[in-house]
Amino acid sequence: MNVVDRELAAVSPENAGKADGRNLARSLGDAACFGGMVGCGETYFSAFALAIGLGETASGLVASIPLLVGGVIQLISPKAIGWIGGYRRWIVLGASLQACAFLPLAYAAWTERLSITAFLLIASVYWTAGLSTGPAWNTWIEDIVPAAGRAKFFSKRSRLQQVCTFAALMVAGIVLQWTSSQNVALVGFAALFFMAAFFRLLSANFLHRTRQSKPATNHEVTRSIERPSHTMEPNDEAANTQPTLSNTEEVNFRSAISLLSYLVVMQVFIQLSGPYFVPYMLGQLNMGYLTYVGLIALAFLSKVISFAYWGRVAEESGASKVLWFGGIGLIPLSALWIVSTNLLWLAVIQVLSGIAWAAYELGFFLMFFETLPAKHRTKLLTYHNFANTLAISIGALAGAAALAHFGTESTTYCYLFGMSSIGRMLCLGLLVGLVLPKHSLKTIGIRILAIRPGAGSVTAPVIASAEE
Repeated sequence: MNVVDRELAAVSPENAGKADGRNLARSLGDAACFGGMVGCGETYFSAFALAIGLGETASGLVASIPLLVGGVIQLISPKAIGWIGGYRRWIVLGASLQACAFLPLAYAAWTERLSITAFLLIASVYWTAGLSTGPAWNTWIEDIVPAAGRAKFFSKRSRLQQVCTFAALMVAGIVLQWTSSQNVALVGFAALFFMAAFFRLLSANFLHRTRQSKPATNHEVTRSIERPSHTMEPNDEAANTQPTLSNTEEVNFRSAISLLSYLVVMQVFIQLSGPYFVPYMLGQLNMGYLTYVGLIALAFLSKVISFAYWGRVAEESGASKVLWFGGIGLIPLSALWIVSTNLLWLAVIQVLSGIAWAAYELGFFLMFFETLPAKHRTKLLTYHNFANTLAISIGALAGAAALAHFGTESTTYCYLFGMSSIGRMLCLGLLVGLVLPKHSLKTIGIRILAIRPGAGSVTAPVIASAEE
């Protein structure tokens, strides 16, 4: 009996229930470990850049530029999946590579030596491994999780990841606060990065042990990413023609492209200030690590809690209203940091930030994936990732240029925060006049890839979790 025959026998009807149960448990384990990695790993890249002496501008760049590298390289992932022989192998490889990316950072923290070039390279490996596996994971997980109860499962999975992310975030903050009080903060960073690598390796192990109900051939893997399951089979006469869209799908497709344009331009102005909140908080305001983490945690908690509220609004009034609430709510957030540096005031801003970001992200993803024809979702998610990371880098580079020209002074940061708010306001013009029909999607799961103070999280949608 060959390997494929053994795998098919393992998921025969009498064993299917057990196999599904084990797969779901392993997916939950992956979510928990992934959340642990996010909470104590990449979230602290910018803070580590400051601690090791790379400067405030570098602190902002390491949180943004590597995303573009990952966004570009992930464009070849459909071909790479075919070369390597399947979704699972590609996803496990990416997870393992992400884990390994933390090890040189842990060593650098221990030896107290790291150049900005090396840091950017390591962070680029991390984001390349993460972003390039995203579309493949979305396609793969849809086959892993049974359709019945899928929305409920992904809701549970998202909550588990959020809890683990928050727990790791707070524990990491306590560790850094204690080690910095002992004048060995870099030892704390070394411990955090080692733990992040450990969590991601555990995550990779859970992914490796998860099995599809039917192994896919290399040809099927490549075709399902590039031309998902609703397209014709290779032996059809029209197999070599491009899929056509109905009139309704064409209108929706144009709406999705318009929404993507709004996202890209909006992201540029968000990132004009976003990556520089960390150096502003730790460098200009001289916050302790526990205060810094506490403010991040407030935004994170308010965002997670308000997701349920915005989901009800989307169900009752449509996702477009949620998107408008979010877009308007994001406008003043960065400028509010100019008003005062009082800790209570900053805490209020962070709570409002979480609420606005929840509306913005949920509204956008609901609208974007409802307007996309199902057969194009995975492919266009890849393009979305690229456009989003490109916008992040453009905004961050503009902010870095301002800091380099005018100096890393409080006044320069205030200009960046103010210009960011003005740009966000102007972006609303892209939504005016755009036809946004009422949609049937109630909710969609979102994976948190990174946490950002003042700039929301780096997130990705879980397509299989979309609930009609």
